[in-house]
Amino acid sequence: MAVKFISHVDEKDVGDWFIKLTDTLSEQSVICEDLDVYEKHLEKLANEYGNDVEVVWSKSKTLSIKSYNDLNEKMDKLREKYAQEIENINSKNSNNEGSFNPNE
Repeated sequence: MAVKFISHVDEKDVGDWFIKLTDTLSEQSVICEDLDVYEKHLEKLANEYGNDVEVVWSKSKTLSIKSYNDLNEKMDKLREKYAQEIENINSKNSNNEGSFNPNE
């Protein structure tokens, strides 16, 4: 069963958001000031569970529209990046289908 992580978005000031990433099993939390930091912490924490994790998102009731839109814009860029990586992996896998290499 996947370990649940909570990613809660909040802000210090308008337009200045952060994500509080919480491992619900160990109750360990880390504050991430941007998506690069979030990505690194999520990867590190998820590795401890063999990457069998479920991420649940929540947001503060006081999160401004400006912060919400900024975060969504940045997340869209990450989705595009990962979509391209997944496409490359799938392309490699489909090119290798049907071929058997005993040396691999």
